[in-house]
Amino acid sequence: MATGWWLSRHGVDLHLGSAFPLSGQYGWHVGAWLIPCLTVATAGLAWGPRLAATLPWPRLLLAAPVVSAAWAVALAAVAGPAAIAEPLTRHGEYLNEVDRVTSMGIGQYLDTFTSFIVGSPDAPQWATHVGGHPPLPTLLFTLLAEAGLPGPGWAAALCIVVGSCAAPAVLATLRRLAGEESARRAAVFVVFAPTALWVATSADAIFAGVAAAGVCALAYTGAQGVPRTCLLAFIGGLALGTCLMLSYGLVLLAPIAGAATLLASPRWSERIWVLLIAMLGAVAVLASFALAGFWWPDGLRLASERVTNGPGWQDRPAAYFLFANPAAVAVAVGPAVVAALPFLWLLRRSNRLAALALGPLLAIAIAVASNLSKGEVERIYLPFTIWLLPLAALLVGGRGRRAAWPRGWLAAQIGWAILLAATTSLHW
Repeated sequence: MATGWWLSRHGVDLHLGSAFPLSGQYGWHVGAWLIPCLTVATAGLAWGPRLAATLPWPRLLLAAPVVSAAWAVALAAVAGPAAIAEPLTRHGEYLNEVDRVTSMGIGQYLDTFTSFIVGSPDAPQWATHVGGHPPLPTLLFTLLAEAGLPGPGWAAALCIVVGSCAAPAVLATLRRLAGEESARRAAVFVVFAPTALWVATSADAIFAGVAAAGVCALAYTGAQGVPRTCLLAFIGGLALGTCLMLSYGLVLLAPIAGAATLLASPRWSERIWVLLIAMLGAVAVLASFALAGFWWPDGLRLASERVTNGPGWQDRPAAYFLFANPAAVAVAVGPAVVAALPFLWLLRRSNRLAALALGPLLAIAIAVASNLSKGEVERIYLPFTIWLLPLAALLVGGRGRRAAWPRGWLAAQIGWAILLAATTSLHW
């Protein structure tokens, strides 16, 4: 924060606002709309740990997305109800190009998409987010509008609903790979996470939900017979291939998917077959878009060119973001997850919860080293950071005095999220 403040006052444009290392400005939001947020928070603190421990598992999975969505909406509404959908109306967002895509037609849109990424005098470039991503996010919002649900309100609802579905997918994956006790301990931290600030509302919430579903499918391959294993592996590959059409950076889901596959089965032969079938599913998605006119490697190359030629990349010093990006991740996951990180090195190698967390940590490390994500990573890394949230379960457990720990660490997470919502106006 101090370095960002110093740089911004010495002629460096970080393109972040003033709430370093996040993307946003400081803004005081203390009013009537803070009451619903405090109500949801109080209910979560009072009943969350007990319900996570006692609810039948199917009911817990059904409750997780509902409470996750309520928490995300409550946090966003602290600045007023209009703040829920407002991020999707900003300049450069996907919705700004929906009318243009509708007038072109979906076929022409996909066939000519790469022509407008960098742009030329005869081919005006796409809005920032459209040109920086594959065509699927804009296509989703276009299809939503053509289905009779236009505008930022319905788009925000789609983001929140799909993003909230990441919670049950993460919990189901944990139950399969690390046991039901670990999943139940992690439940309140996955649901009441500071990352909810970017579920309501950014399109990256959709990316996180689809990615979590794909990883969850791969995690369950080791518990089925051969036909179901093949089917789940293919479905997981389809979901992860869809992620590649949502964001180029989601190729870094590979370490998370690989970790889930390795932990799902003890036999290397089965692991290899699962990965091969999953790759087949991903290739099927890539091939479908290629037949429609969009070749993913060309899109990646042109999007990278556009990013590196833009002021948002050229003005920002790379050295600063080597530290600011991990700092933004720490802000997004909250104090309980940060406090749990040392346990990764203190625990035995056999701890599967810690082993699963190595995938997102590796993905984030590669993303930072790539120098292609300078800032805004609190939302960009959302498909990765949701897999760090269960680490908070390493801090809780046992009987007696330690039994009160879940509520204390949960209070820290919830309080941190409310503090951010009440003191900042985030760009996403």
